[in-house]
Amino acid sequence: MAKSKTIKRTVPKRGKLPADPKRKRHGPRRWLEEGVLALYDRVRQSDRNYSAGSPSAEPASEAGPRDAAIVWRDAFAEYRARKQAILMESTLAPMAAPDGVGAPTVPGAANWLSLGPLVVMDGQTGGGERQPVAGRIAGLAIGPGGNTVFAASANGGVFISTNGAGIWKPSEEVDLDPNSPASASLICGAIAIDPADPNRLFVGTGEGATQTYFLRRITGALPAYRGIGVLRTDTGGSTWTVESSQPDLAGEAFFALAINPLDRKSVVGATTAGLYRRAAQPGGQFTWVRVLEGVFSSAVAASANEVARFFCARFPQPDDTVSSEVLSSTDGETWTLAGNNFPTDAGRVSLGVQPGNPNLVYALVATSTNRLHGLYRLDGVGSNWKRVSEVPNILPSAQGNYDLAIAVDPQQANIVYLGGSFQGGGASIWRCDIQPIDGAYRALAPVSIGEHAHSDVHVLVHSPGNPNELWCGCDGGVFLNRDPRGSGKFAAQNIGLACLCCNFIAQHPTDPSVIFTGLQDNGTAYKNGSTWHHVQDGDGGYCVINWRDPDKILVFANGRVFRSSTGGKTHETWSLTFGPDWKTMTQPIVGMPMPLNAAVAEPADAQLVAMGVGPKVWISEDFGLTWPTALAFSLTGSPGNVFALAFASRTRLFIGTTAGQVYRADKLAGGWKAERCDVVNGQSLRVTGTITDVAVDWTDPNLESVYVAFGSVPGDSVARVWRFDGADWQARAGAPPNNLLDVEHNALAFDRELNHLYVAADIGVWRSVDGGGAWDLLQNGLPDAPVFDLQIHPQQRLLRAATHGRGVYEIPI
Repeated sequence: MAKSKTIKRTVPKRGKLPADPKRKRHGPRRWLEEGVLALYDRVRQSDRNYSAGSPSAEPASEAGPRDAAIVWRDAFAEYRARKQAILMESTLAPMAAPDGVGAPTVPGAANWLSLGPLVVMDGQTGGGERQPVAGRIAGLAIGPGGNTVFAASANGGVFISTNGAGIWKPSEEVDLDPNSPASASLICGAIAIDPADPNRLFVGTGEGATQTYFLRRITGALPAYRGIGVLRTDTGGSTWTVESSQPDLAGEAFFALAINPLDRKSVVGATTAGLYRRAAQPGGQFTWVRVLEGVFSSAVAASANEVARFFCARFPQPDDTVSSEVLSSTDGETWTLAGNNFPTDAGRVSLGVQPGNPNLVYALVATSTNRLHGLYRLDGVGSNWKRVSEVPNILPSAQGNYDLAIAVDPQQANIVYLGGSFQGGGASIWRCDIQPIDGAYRALAPVSIGEHAHSDVHVLVHSPGNPNELWCGCDGGVFLNRDPRGSGKFAAQNIGLACLCCNFIAQHPTDPSVIFTGLQDNGTAYKNGSTWHHVQDGDGGYCVINWRDPDKILVFANGRVFRSSTGGKTHETWSLTFGPDWKTMTQPIVGMPMPLNAAVAEPADAQLVAMGVGPKVWISEDFGLTWPTALAFSLTGSPGNVFALAFASRTRLFIGTTAGQVYRADKLAGGWKAERCDVVNGQSLRVTGTITDVAVDWTDPNLESVYVAFGSVPGDSVARVWRFDGADWQARAGAPPNNLLDVEHNALAFDRELNHLYVAADIGVWRSVDGGGAWDLLQNGLPDAPVFDLQIHPQQRLLRAATHGRGVYEIPI
């Protein structure tokens, strides 16, 4: 579940339906705003009595729900304690993951193994090429000579390369304790490298670029996770320290960090909680203190002739009474207005400077509606800002709050590079030659140079002092242009950058090496063996493989269903078969589950597929080839949007919605009929919130029992997993010390051989052997990234997890 865009480049597909003009680009706004992504309310309780459950399901106190930050802090402390207990039970010390990608493993125990993708080949880049892609990059820090490079990924932590980004490895020590809701140290927003010591870096956790979406929807829904504050390393990323902050930056996010070129101890940060500076404390310690309130979207620094100067930009929010402005400071503590006549009606602002010129600054400005406002230049802090005319529209889609990057040539102050959303099939990156004209400036003959990179540009930066190496961090990873002044093209630098955000997975029924996964802004990827290949564009969602004929596959992207009947191994093997309304980013598509004995299954069962679209369920009986209106049915009342589906049989389907309602649909003589089953004796289930998944309890011979998982913000100590037995509901979150934590739970999987239940959460993957009475943590080797999907491979007895930021993992069960 991530940003939504229509397909970035057109690849001929057999039988492809005409493009839908209504599906124009909307960027992350389309994916995240109300009516598209399921908005997660706080999980709440009504007054209805319910069957016996765990203490975690007791009614909230009269004092009201606990503060969500406290809940998250307590939950993660408990999680860490249980994880440490597992490690202590081993007689051998934890070991690093064998491939260097996962978290530490325990010798002799069941451990998670990374399946990648380390990179996805043939990705959705432009320029007539398909380059390898990785996940979203929020920041880049380049060491002297461009050999040592650090990439701050939006959801997978910090990655390090010592050979010019030829190959990457993760810095697992970044995997530290978050203590605020929807927060994690793996969520990065900014990174800065000490120009005097490339082993010292600062990382601002929490992704500032998703600030607007974070405010407009519930914090835990993707991709707007927050961070834990500032991390510092003095060892090139082998160890990290969390630096304190006041007010606490836990639960906030960073846009930028800037180091004083003349004083390596002096650093400023542009954050969602204000402008912060790093201040010395007694005993040689440092803490981050807020010097200005509000949201700040940019911070840069430059120096010359023993004079250093910071610049920062204020990002007005909808409820602010202040206007946009650019400020300057020589010490990071005292700030004054930089220049005059800066536009006061701006939205997000990104600043660009030359490291050796503190008297010149450019401001790339978006409007409050996220369109391009313009490019402005300031020559001297006491001068007037001047608008640069004839600047190309780098934001053809209104996402200036998300994509807004600028870099100034380190040798020629009149050469500026601008980054935005998309251009053609690739990135919107433009080279502008800024020339004076009639007392102002204009961009002389701008040149588009980003077509070969992935779209959605978040950072542009040169190797120190080198105008011939321009780096790009975007939704498709890291790209490098070695001749940006001339005819150079951006080349992918993504091998080993294992930070792709996986939404859902599907697997071959007999060959465990074949997997499909839907990726945030990187389409759908296919794995056969150890290599992943991109096979479908857009924002990937659900994938379904026909268990009787595995060459038939369905995938969802941007409101459409694509089908392959030849294995789906290349882009050309897919056809668009269905394009209904687009109500949620990853609308659920499910098939009938493969029976334990597939040999005795009815052939028609493998052909049955259901898809949720808003309050409506569509049914296909030929594996997505057609979707007859006569088979579709709508949920009555105010159900919200369908968010989870699970077949119990060819004539029974369970449905969970964004409004916290559960339906059972049965196929009768006159068609499918759905009735709410969260209403018992006229009263509904006492918990409301988004139902993220539904799993059939296969121990019930009548197929009337299901488990449901709730997402939503923590705070009411409500059970996140419930069971319906056909008559009533029971909380199944366990009792301390073997209970689930009060965080968002995203996916369920039921093992029909052992009758074990698994649940994936924003913190950890858990197993219950008694139907939810008690839960064990399954975390050895799994990074602390949110897990969105769980699938069991019945033949190989493997549990597989899709993480949002570290790819796919598996563990033997």
